Amino acid sequence: MPEISIIPDAPLVYIIIICAFGFIQAVFVAIIARDAKRREKQNAIRAEESRLSMKMMSANMSLACAIAYAQKEGRVNGKTDDALAEAKSAQSEYFAFVNRIASERVTAN
Repeated sequence: MPEISIIPDAPLVYIIIICAFGFIQAVFVAIIARDAKRREKQNAIRAEESRLSMKMMSANMSLACAIAYAQKEGRVNGKTDDALAEAKSAQSEYFAFVNRIASERVTAN
């Protein structure tokens, strides 16, 4: 029986070794691709969390300034009510985000 060889004059052992390394490389590429998807999802979550945190900080600053002006003027003005509404809105958005992420992680496991 003649020796089976895909590459002329290459022993079958070399071909098996090359195929094994190709398989190992394919496994590593699959692992790297899966990790990249996971990192991309985490980056999107981190970006949304950062945006909501900045919105809460801005609302907090608006509320602090409105209270300071109200105290300085000795009366509550419309700015205080607007700033308080903005702060409550930002807080409820952030809590909704936290609850959504928590429920996704609980259902994923």
